[in-house]
Amino acid sequence: MQGMRLVVLVALCSGCTEYGVSGKMVPAAAGDTASSVETDSPPDSPPDSPSSSDTAEDTDAPPADTGEPAEEDPPDEEPPRPDSFSLGWHILDDGVWVATTSSPDHTVTSHGDVDTYWYEPSGHHGLIGSTDPAGDFEGMRDYVLARVPTPTHALGNLHYYRDTDVDTLTHATFTYIMCDFWVDAGDDPSLYRLQTGPVDDGIQVIVNGNILGYLRLDGGGDSWNLGSIIRTDARNTLMVTLVDNALNNKFIQDMAFFRGDIMVTGGPIVPPG
Repeated sequence: MQGMRLVVLVALCSGCTEYGVSGKMVPAAAGDTASSVETDSPPDSPPDSPSSSDTAEDTDAPPADTGEPAEEDPPDEEPPRPDSFSLGWHILDDGVWVATTSSPDHTVTSHGDVDTYWYEPSGHHGLIGSTDPAGDFEGMRDYVLARVPTPTHALGNLHYYRDTDVDTLTHATFTYIMCDFWVDAGDDPSLYRLQTGPVDDGIQVIVNGNILGYLRLDGGGDSWNLGSIIRTDARNTLMVTLVDNALNNKFIQDMAFFRGDIMVTGGPIVPPG
């Protein structure tokens, strides 16, 4: 009887040892948060074989989409040509008082006096007396873009107004209203004009380095045809400088581009693509 009990015990022990191997469950490594790790590796796998997770890390598969926007390329020096006429207006108005009494050759004696533009703060004197109007105009454009790099207002019927308290005829503030625009080679440049209503105290209008004219307080509106100045299939730049050299406010009303009898409109957002 004792011999039979010994045989049964030996058989039971042998069965438990076999179950521990064939179950493919091994204890978790120290510090592992899981209680056990499942493995299907064959018994004769070499100990240095890479695991499936190591193999996955070495693949060249693209990273998962995290929903974050891709990093954009740096902007080109020239703005992209829009599908429409322009991307919109860059408006720079820092409100800084600029003294207008330092040059005996540019004495300011009235509201919107043309000599006031000689003191504009870009350092290019509003092209007054310039021997390099094209280069100086690019300097004015760079001055605006360094402070307002992207358009802030859509094209259309522009009204601009601010209260001011500048000392009359001894100081001035300068507001730059600028846009880049494009006209197709097959289009007729003579159809395009800039039109504006009343201003306070005055404006200077420049296109591609050419001073087209001025408008002063109480002068009503005016219009400038752009046909002789426009470059087709190339960037054109319009710069309107609004000067305020007297109390109590400054404004420009109803300024817009027209093509024939149709007002040109456009948004400040760069078109896709």
